[in-house]
Amino acid sequence: MNLSRITINLSTQALLLWWLFSLPFSVLAEATYEDRVLSSLESIQTANIDSTLKSLNQIIDRYPNSKVSHLVLADILSIRAGSSSRIRDYHSGNTQLDGLRDELRYRWQHNMLESPAYSGFLPSDLIQISYDQEHVLVVDASAARLYVYQNQLGALTLVDDFYITVGKSGMGKVYEGDLRTPVGVYHVTSYIPGETLPDRYGPGAFPINYPNIIDKRHKRTGYGIWIHGTESDNYNRVPLASDGCVSLSNDEFLEIAKYIKTDGTTPVIISENFSWSDPKQIRAQQLSFKKLINQWKMDWENRDHKNYISHYSDTDFKNTEFDYKSWSAHKQSVNKSKNYIQIGIENLSIFSYPGEENLVIMRFDQDYRSDNYNSRSQKTLFWKLNDKKSWKIIFEG
Repeated sequence: MNLSRITINLSTQALLLWWLFSLPFSVLAEATYEDRVLSSLESIQTANIDSTLKSLNQIIDRYPNSKVSHLVLADILSIRAGSSSRIRDYHSGNTQLDGLRDELRYRWQHNMLESPAYSGFLPSDLIQISYDQEHVLVVDASAARLYVYQNQLGALTLVDDFYITVGKSGMGKVYEGDLRTPVGVYHVTSYIPGETLPDRYGPGAFPINYPNIIDKRHKRTGYGIWIHGTESDNYNRVPLASDGCVSLSNDEFLEIAKYIKTDGTTPVIISENFSWSDPKQIRAQQLSFKKLINQWKMDWENRDHKNYISHYSDTDFKNTEFDYKSWSAHKQSVNKSKNYIQIGIENLSIFSYPGEENLVIMRFDQDYRSDNYNSRSQKTLFWKLNDKKSWKIIFEG
């Protein structure tokens, strides 16, 4: 059977449903919710429908708000009665039922298919992680999955993953109220406790900084994009069911909280569909971009205005105060007034920006020293590959 091509219809769903719940509940006692749903995939040949029903009822006793489990129970009872059920028709026309089948399919395929995340590959957008970023959250909408990577001195290790829900209208947020989840590089900015929120958000929420600089440049609107839980009468939502946020079950929201810092150092990389690369390929990119920023730093320290300003795009550069022409004049004036300039770069992170062609964000702590002024600040540079295949800065802030 080719699992990558399977659709849950009348013939395959009955097989899947029986398959999903064939192990005794005692075997599953210490398993996660998803394990309980999926761990019996290898036992279909010895399955007994009576024991399957018993195990399923025990799962429902433990997770009474699991709508997927109730759907499975209804289908198994229909199979036992020897009749066909409308809910086993994949094209039922019922959005909720079709969503539950999609949830089963996403969970099953993630469990059974060879995932790049568990095959030694990394999302190609994670070029370099700074040492102060302990974990990175990677939201892959194509798999309805959130991956958690731990940063160990710049090396990334996958430590956890969770089924997630995104916006009702899918990905690529453009305007307020479009029910889409944004695509890009974001950071967790705070925590909102559940007791201060409506029930639909579950035990709490972690806001992210949407709209960010790139969103604002594209005139994208909206606000209040969070990672949050689920309403109390539902174990989790179907894959497309939020107003644009990333939603988890309440159990898994509490689990993911241990990986998140609210000081702006936890990145959240959101993409509709990630490409995956061998870590060796990513290291090669890392060296190339570090060479680029080191040359920018050296030209600045040398107060070589011609070479320094050549790192900026004369057509696309713009920040909150300057366009290219006024920026060039400003930096030339400031740098001429210095006898020396020293630039320290620490905690450098480098991400390729999802949803944008040839755009890279560099974020770091900058230690600026000169004969008449010293400062320490967080710096963000956006680099874009131009038509001449040269990387140029389009934003600095």
